[in-house]
Amino acid sequence: MFEVIAEFANAHQGKVEKAEEMVRRFSDVGADALKFQIYFAEELLTIHHRRYEHFKKQAFNEEAWARLLPLAKHHSVNVYCDVFGHKALEIAVKYGADGVKLHASDLGDLTLVAKAASLPGKVFLSAGGALIRELDEAVELVVAAGKRPVIMHGFQAYPTRLEDTGLARMDWLIDMYGANCDIGFADHIAGDDPFALCLPVHALGRGAKVIEKHVTLDRSEKGVDYYSSLEPDEFKQMMMWVRSCEAAVGATPTSLSDAELHYRSTVKKHWVAARDFPVGHTLRPGDIVMKRVEQSPSDPLRETQLIGRKIVCEVKKDEIVTREQIETIIWALPVARSKSSRLPGKASLKIAGETALGHLFRRLKQSDLVDKIVFCTTEDRSDDELVEIASAHGVDVYRGETDNVLKRMLGALGSSQVDIVLRVTGDDILVDPDYIGLGVKSHLSQNAEYTDLKSLPSGTEVEIFDVELLKDLSVRAEDLEGTEYLTNYVTDNSSFYKLNSAEVKADHQRDWRLTLDTEEDLALLTKVLEYMKENGKAFTYRMDDLVDFFAAFPSALQLNGDVRQRSKPIRVNTKVRLAGWKET
Repeated sequence: MFEVIAEFANAHQGKVEKAEEMVRRFSDVGADALKFQIYFAEELLTIHHRRYEHFKKQAFNEEAWARLLPLAKHHSVNVYCDVFGHKALEIAVKYGADGVKLHASDLGDLTLVAKAASLPGKVFLSAGGALIRELDEAVELVVAAGKRPVIMHGFQAYPTRLEDTGLARMDWLIDMYGANCDIGFADHIAGDDPFALCLPVHALGRGAKVIEKHVTLDRSEKGVDYYSSLEPDEFKQMMMWVRSCEAAVGATPTSLSDAELHYRSTVKKHWVAARDFPVGHTLRPGDIVMKRVEQSPSDPLRETQLIGRKIVCEVKKDEIVTREQIETIIWALPVARSKSSRLPGKASLKIAGETALGHLFRRLKQSDLVDKIVFCTTEDRSDDELVEIASAHGVDVYRGETDNVLKRMLGALGSSQVDIVLRVTGDDILVDPDYIGLGVKSHLSQNAEYTDLKSLPSGTEVEIFDVELLKDLSVRAEDLEGTEYLTNYVTDNSSFYKLNSAEVKADHQRDWRLTLDTEEDLALLTKVLEYMKENGKAFTYRMDDLVDFFAAFPSALQLNGDVRQRSKPIRVNTKVRLAGWKET
């Protein structure tokens, strides 16, 4: 999660052999990455600069870099390079650097910045000594190239005083650039300062994702760049603290660890019956109380899910009241429209004597759990034909917005008291009625808010949503125009909603494509459904029948074997508002 870079700078004293030893020593003590400084005096300073000769003597030639960079990569660490000019950048890329860092002094060379951004690998931008506008222009270039740069806070004052470190600036950098950049800390306090080992850990606590630390083999030699450097044993100790910090921070801040989930299960109170209740009793305030229970297979319900509901079986005092024990109203909402980029008018196409949409209606009606079916389509005139099909099958219709599928679904519910919605896309006409029942049972027993049957073949499954989840999502979602991909709005926020996957029999877990979206899909479904019709199961076939069909005709799967499922567009924003989301 955190990356720690051992910064060599000029601690090699201009000697390739010493640099090679540093590679071995600091990769051995746990560095995640090694970083070199590639420069050539003629593109770093003017010939009249007082330090020109110093840097000319320290600089390695191309032959040295051809040895060092591959050696470092051989030690299974990332290899980064500070590049102080165009020639330096070319050398770094030529010999396989995993990323480059642009010093603050080079941020004004936007051609160099753009070139670095266009090449493979990470881009680090030094913020030390950079003005806000300089940094902002560089960030804009790198982000525009499709990269997520790492902004490194920190500067070298040989050494930098603790009071000049300015970690508070990291808060500002994260606030300003955190959406598009990672923030790192380049520590330059004195290597013999007691704070030298723990300051990087403190920076991690402030949001740093990358730590850069100068290193040397022996600080007592007082060679070039020794001021801020740690020796191998010190670096190893710092790495141990960083890894401990990493473990304490955790990798998934929005999720509970297994240990915390166990704690939750032992202390969380559940709604239990305050006294014995007969079948048909309507729960009222005071009928249920919250108590800890010895064992529970699921999360507790909310009180609003129970009050006002009829009990469908006897419930004893102190027994957990579950959703399986109360009356539940379930509607199926098939969603379809005529317009399609790959197979226009697919819902009205006839397959084995019935329209695709009509076939879907017939399948849904076989589930005893479905109290009502409402077909959800758009107000576009092209969908008039679909409305006629629904009416012919005695199915109610709701017409709404084209892109906002969630709003269309909620509109179909109106003011009716509905607990659970089965979302069925119009492409999935082979939905299995038996698995509707199994999915709903799993959903209720787990007190889930969303249940999938994704282990079934594509085109045979439904999705099960709590209506309260849909209503909550309609308020919290930042952008509802992408809810054609409604599943992603839930799965992308899995730490916020209670998700469940219903169990599917092993023999039914197939990666077959049985959805209807292309001419190839149509050819396959036609073959399947004509066979079922010929064998007296035009609409009553089940998953076992499909398994038997493909066992007898395995080559049928080749009809759409080359078709690929469309993925969610990158532009879809599935974020939900959490803290402070309510508008005033």
